[in-house]
Amino acid sequence: MISFRSLNHHGYGAGLTLVELLVALALAALLLTGMVQITSAASASAQLQRNQAQVQENVRLANRALSRAIHQAGYNPQPWNPAFSLVALAETSADNVTPRGDRLVVRFWSDRNCFDNRNSEVDSAGNPRFFVRESTFDVTASRSLTHQCRYGPSLSELTTQIRRQGFINEIEAFHVLFGDDSDRSGGIDAWVKAGQWSHASNVTGVRVGLLASSEDPLLGPRDLALDVLDATVNKSAERKLYRAFEFTAAIRGHTR
Repeated sequence: MISFRSLNHHGYGAGLTLVELLVALALAALLLTGMVQITSAASASAQLQRNQAQVQENVRLANRALSRAIHQAGYNPQPWNPAFSLVALAETSADNVTPRGDRLVVRFWSDRNCFDNRNSEVDSAGNPRFFVRESTFDVTASRSLTHQCRYGPSLSELTTQIRRQGFINEIEAFHVLFGDDSDRSGGIDAWVKAGQWSHASNVTGVRVGLLASSEDPLLGPRDLALDVLDATVNKSAERKLYRAFEFTAAIRGHTR
């Protein structure tokens, strides 16, 4: 048998046979393969956790921004004063206005402008005046939930302070239903799409459905049909992580 040996000063063999060398190389290869697989699995797990956290954070931010705007909708600082009468929902709220869903437009009286700074105009007592604040939400083709804000002393004098811009990314769909209290009994008689209510002033609550996705591709290609409120969103051969969620918020001006 061929062997690779060297002699030490005592004359004993101190090398490895070819078979021993091949066995050692095979064991090293197995160990290396196992380490690569473990490292890859750990990396994939870390990527999944990172994207899950990102999706959850986007959902949390969207929930907070939309809930706040809906709760404030219709707020009247002086209900006894007809000068402050205001319909919480704007007529520009609409269904399927973009490829990714609906548009929600709410209004309320506020002594703070679109940047949440106190109104620089004051009344006779030195307090900031209440102006109309209008917030618009929809989703762009590039999957960003957008916000536009206008502020002014009346509906005819609104000034755009925040132009339509995305502030939460990876939002695949945005759908809205409106709780119509058609008989003014204090309860919701039906959930309807924008414009299908008996009157905008009868809407007492808003139900929002959002579909959020991960930033990175994580899974193998697959066809998905996801329900977002009353709509079905098809995602063909997509590899992302998706999470659909919905919430309901009462309109402050109608809360009893």
